[in-house]
Amino acid sequence: MKKFFLFLVIVLALFFLSATYYYIFQPKFFDKKINWSEKEFSNGVELKYDYFDGEKRIPIKALKGNTIKVTYLVGGKGGMMIEFLDPHGFFVKTKPGGSTVSIVAETDGEYHFVIKGNKMENGYIKVDWIVE
Repeated sequence: MKKFFLFLVIVLALFFLSATYYYIFQPKFFDKKINWSEKEFSNGVELKYDYFDGEKRIPIKALKGNTIKVTYLVGGKGGMMIEFLDPHGFFVKTKPGGSTVSIVAETDGEYHFVIKGNKMENGYIKVDWIVE
C-alpha cells in the first residue's frame, strides 16, 4: 500500500510540474503559418502572413570578428521575440538599438537571426542585415 501511495504522489507531482512548465513557457512544438510568403534578397528577407505562430530562422554567414547588424520592421497584431544563435546553436547576447540589433561573430560560420511569432495576424516582417 505504501508503494502504491508513493507511486501516486510521484505521478501527480510530475503531472503538476509538466503542466506548470507548459503554462509558464508555452513551448511551441510546431509552426502555424497561414498565407505565408517569403521574398529573399542577398542581404534581407521580407515575410508576409495572415497568421504566424512559431519561429522563422534566417541564416547569416559571418567570419570571426565580423559585426552583424540586423534591422527589422514589423507590422500587424500579435507578439514577437527575436534572438541570435551562433553556428553551434547557442544564444548570442545582442546589442539592442530600437529596431536594430548587432553582434560580433566569435567564430566563422552560419549565425541565425530567429523570429518567434506569438499569434501574429495580418502582418509583415522585413529583415535586412549587413556583415562588416
